[in-house]
Amino acid sequence: MSDPKPTHVSRRSSAVLAVTSGVLMAGYLLLRPYGDADGGETLAAAEAFSSTLWIASHLAGAAALVSLAAFWSLQTSGPLRWTGPVGVALVLPYYGAETFALHEIGARALAGDPDVLDLVAAVRDNPAAVALFAAGLITLAVAGIAAAISWRRAHRPGRAAGALLPLAVIAALFLPQFFLPPAGRMAYGLVFAAAAVYAATTAASAGRDTTGPSPVGRRSAAEPSRVRQGAAGLSLILRGRAARPAAI
Repeated sequence: MSDPKPTHVSRRSSAVLAVTSGVLMAGYLLLRPYGDADGGETLAAAEAFSSTLWIASHLAGAAALVSLAAFWSLQTSGPLRWTGPVGVALVLPYYGAETFALHEIGARALAGDPDVLDLVAAVRDNPAAVALFAAGLITLAVAGIAAAISWRRAHRPGRAAGALLPLAVIAALFLPQFFLPPAGRMAYGLVFAAAAVYAATTAASAGRDTTGPSPVGRRSAAEPSRVRQGAAGLSLILRGRAARPAAI
């Protein structure tokens, strides 16, 4: 696996993507209504599904994963660069059903048709949808680990070498967090955001540390000037000796 050579633009884009992913993930898990925590067939679940916050928060969650996939892609090269985009492409169909289908089901239930809530399990447990969702999250986890390893190889030794590791580990735990209670999921969102900001700030500082010519580079650039000055001085000395008569 070859390591990418980050430019100033890619470093800045990486920082923006990491922070965006963290903020959106925190917003998703903090703002998401949790009325369905005790099951999707209850009145509380219908109220959660029909809420405007249901759509807004889930769109934020989907956008967080898209930003994360783009961030991982910028840190790797070769075939592994595509693992992030492929992973998020597999995840998004399930997010679409969760966001919009359940919203309509909740609205219908509150409008006087509570039996429609029986469709919640069918939407969430569709075998093809669940398989794509799980495969996508696993692929995203692979993309994160690959990006963290690639970054470490390109920046070790140094404090910045492990900049992406916390985010890669937290992102790999995205699937298990679905089985946590609401408080645990909110805490996960905050930890994800903290890891994303850490990755962005540490990566940006690493970019600043490596910006500009190194002392060796500056010394190498100065060498030709010093050589020319020495040659000019030697030439003057030789001309002065040639002008004087030789000693007898």
